[in-house]
Amino acid sequence: MLSLLSYLIQIRFRKFVSKGDYLAMLLISGLYIGTAIISYVHYEQIQGFFYFFFIDAVMYHTSRNDIELLRVYKYYRFLIWFEYLFYSLPFLIVLILKGDYIGSLSVLIGYFLLSFIPKKRRAFIIKYPFSLATPFWLISFRKCKLIGVLPVVFLFCVMGYQHNNGGLVVASFVILGIIACLPSCERERDVELKVSYLNAKEYLQQQIKHEVLNTLVLLLPLVVLMCVLVFDWSYVFWACLILGLPIGNTIVKYAFFESELKQQLFIASCFIGFGIPLLSLPFLYNRAIRQLNQVKNVES
Repeated sequence: MLSLLSYLIQIRFRKFVSKGDYLAMLLISGLYIGTAIISYVHYEQIQGFFYFFFIDAVMYHTSRNDIELLRVYKYYRFLIWFEYLFYSLPFLIVLILKGDYIGSLSVLIGYFLLSFIPKKRRAFIIKYPFSLATPFWLISFRKCKLIGVLPVVFLFCVMGYQHNNGGLVVASFVILGIIACLPSCERERDVELKVSYLNAKEYLQQQIKHEVLNTLVLLLPLVVLMCVLVFDWSYVFWACLILGLPIGNTIVKYAFFESELKQQLFIASCFIGFGIPLLSLPFLYNRAIRQLNQVKNVES
């Protein structure tokens, strides 16, 4: 049972990262734990909205396609139950430490009852206003169900305004920036680059342009909301800063197009080095063009 549970967890991670990408799995796990720690510290402010974190398991259950395969296992309901408990374990610990035993028990019972609910097919498809020049935006939002995170982002903004906590507002911008970077972590196949009629420089500029446009689709509603609640030039500065994240990640992706590991190590070095490695972006821009030319078999 434990081996099967471990296999299911790896499948869940593979919806977000590549197979065997343990560094990205570790970062996602750290994001879960970090969010739980922040929720524990500010539990009194977000107590009424804390249970939204448990909706993730419900959304995953309604979208999974392996329920019929799991039915061959005798205790598959307990397996699903343990799987969802594992995903929500950091937030369950927060409830227990805060003494909300009734809420913890409700989550345990709710997850068990969830295993009896059959998967229903969606009657509609959400249409996203993203440019198809970068199809990974549509792929990422539909595969990872990222639209479910956006209400939490706007909720953080409203909570930050109500409690005069600028940190929550900044956190909402940072989360939006991370979401905007996810599509640029995906890679095209070499044949897709070779058949493009654009040269390497034009192709890179086109990708950066549409990354900016798609990011603005997410960023502008948040900026407008904050301008309506309370206008502050610092939030405009954060918006401009967040807009640069997908641009930089796109350049880094093509600069290290031959290796995802190198891209991840560069991103990790930016966190460790307080952003100092970002000063090399102009050099990485030229390297990205050379890498694209190499894939397209064009001499520089």
